[in-house]
Amino acid sequence: MTTYTKTKAKFDALGEEFRGVLIMFVAAFFFSTMGYFTKMLTAHHNAFEIVFFRNIVSFAILGVLMLMFRTDNAGGKPLLLIMRGFFGFISMFCFFYSISVLPFATASTFHKTSPIFTAVFAGLVLKEKSGLKVWLAILVGFAGVLLVLRPSHIDHVGAVVGLCGGIIAAMAYTSVRGLAKYYDARTIVMSFSLAGLVGSSLYFLIRYLAGDPRYHSTQFIPTGIDIFYMILVGVLALIAQWLMSVAYKYGRASVISTVNYVGIIFATVFGYIAGDGWPGLVSMLGIFFVGASGVMVGLSRKN
Repeated sequence: MTTYTKTKAKFDALGEEFRGVLIMFVAAFFFSTMGYFTKMLTAHHNAFEIVFFRNIVSFAILGVLMLMFRTDNAGGKPLLLIMRGFFGFISMFCFFYSISVLPFATASTFHKTSPIFTAVFAGLVLKEKSGLKVWLAILVGFAGVLLVLRPSHIDHVGAVVGLCGGIIAAMAYTSVRGLAKYYDARTIVMSFSLAGLVGSSLYFLIRYLAGDPRYHSTQFIPTGIDIFYMILVGVLALIAQWLMSVAYKYGRASVISTVNYVGIIFATVFGYIAGDGWPGLVSMLGIFFVGASGVMVGLSRKN
């Protein structure tokens, strides 16, 4: 029996839901690893540049996969697909920008507020009925955000942008819920990549027309180790997204989704490695509140 066969046998012996939890745990690690390399890239590149080159990698890989394997698209919702891509691009930019100016753990915490805002929008916009536990979880989450914002040394512009990323992601989830019924997952992710390429290219054009010397030369193009980091950011993001989609097939979304919050712990460790230092006590308490809030929201929802 080969090592692969033994490993597969052990994996198959696990309970269905535990498999999903384990896969989501690995996905969270890959997402955090992607964030770490993004943090490394911010020393030489701005958020728009990272978005652009990250999406070149994703677009190329997805393009090959879509040519090799047929996509099953019912279609019929092009405007929603465009909207999903646009929201995805803006949310990605906000996350990358916040990573560039905030400690990684803080940026990750703001990014993880999207389920909290999704619960708010679902109740206010879609008129979904949410129990007392959900609204209590939302209050806990907002209290956590305030605690993270409290330290005077934090870049408040970066914090606002990071929070906006969470809000915009929540708007995307709320407004285009059910898009997977019409489009293959690769098509949806491809819309992110295409929107990211178009949006960041427009930024480059504006800076070029404004006479920015960086965009009148090749200064913005990665060189040396940054090329390797850019490729890793694109590849790790795709692997993490694929693992997440697989994880949800093995168990209840309410349980599987909560495991994603372990990413905040990974982000704290990676942030320390990147030179951020450990978060202060108040910030740690706020991070815990946001994570606990997300878990409470996830476990309170049946679907």
